Amino acid sequence: MSPKLRGWLILSRGSNLPTVWSNVIAGWLLAQGLRLPPLGTDFWKQPPDSPAWGSLLLLLLGVSLTYVGGMILNDAFDARWDAERRSTRPIPAGLIDVRDALRAGWGALAAGFVLTVAAAPAGTRLAVTIVALLLALCVIVYDRWHKGVSWAPAVMGLCRAMLPLIGFLVVGESIFFPPLADSDWILFAHMFALWLLTYAITLVARHEATGGGAGRWVEALLFVAPAPLFWAVGFFWPWMLLWSAVYVWWLVRSNRRHPLPGGVGARVADRLASMPLIDAMTNGYLVFICLSVLIRRKGVHPEALFDAACLLLLAVGMAWFAMRLVLRWRKQIPST
Repeated sequence: MSPKLRGWLILSRGSNLPTVWSNVIAGWLLAQGLRLPPLGTDFWKQPPDSPAWGSLLLLLLGVSLTYVGGMILNDAFDARWDAERRSTRPIPAGLIDVRDALRAGWGALAAGFVLTVAAAPAGTRLAVTIVALLLALCVIVYDRWHKGVSWAPAVMGLCRAMLPLIGFLVVGESIFFPPLADSDWILFAHMFALWLLTYAITLVARHEATGGGAGRWVEALLFVAPAPLFWAVGFFWPWMLLWSAVYVWWLVRSNRRHPLPGGVGARVADRLASMPLIDAMTNGYLVFICLSVLIRRKGVHPEALFDAACLLLLAVGMAWFAMRLVLRWRKQIPST
């Protein structure tokens, strides 16, 4: 791999992209679950509407470009600060010209916005446009003004929180209109959990260049981030409990493997890799319905069976697959 290509990959933080995909797919799966009534209804006896896999792929490309563009702009805006404190970063090291980084960052951010809006159906295109604009605005605000300001981690948290919301809207479902549905509460709890987790990770990451820790209260935020989902998921709390146990185990394991002060960077990378575990917690209803259909498939249309199998595979396997990709890719592309 050429040094310049590696420089671009480092700027992109591309190893974190599977967590972005997982965030979006979690919201998309939650909305897909709304389309699945209990087994025994006429819905399952006829060919179902397509889950619109093509729009999902277009959306994933759009949010990927938005993420990569934001990461590149982050380094471009921090070029002077990095030159004084982190001279090995690609721009101060001379691998990437700051003007090229700015052009690439702005271009990727704009392309990501266009593709995200293009993925939305007509019924929710306006809502997706508004959320995509807010996402791009939060990315720009954070990248430009995050150094030395106390509110920057909250803005970074908003960037993550909006990803499942976009995934939900692209399916064509409306949100947050009274009376609020169970799915609205799950989506809101999921967004809050991602916001809180990202907020805490960003606070910890501020100590990466200097060593040390952000305080025990920040560490506590990491452990309680999934708590709102226990209240929101209702009868599907056993599914939530399973993934919460894996999440807590992952955090404890990371703390033991990477003691402070030297382990800040590794801890941040592990926290980023844990995001798909949060995403998996939202899919209890979808998993229950799909399993019911596949186990008692008499009278179910073959196309409905196929869709249920695909949705179940995503709901069960996405967290594992995304984490595996992150852990593998970060060996070549640093997460931070």
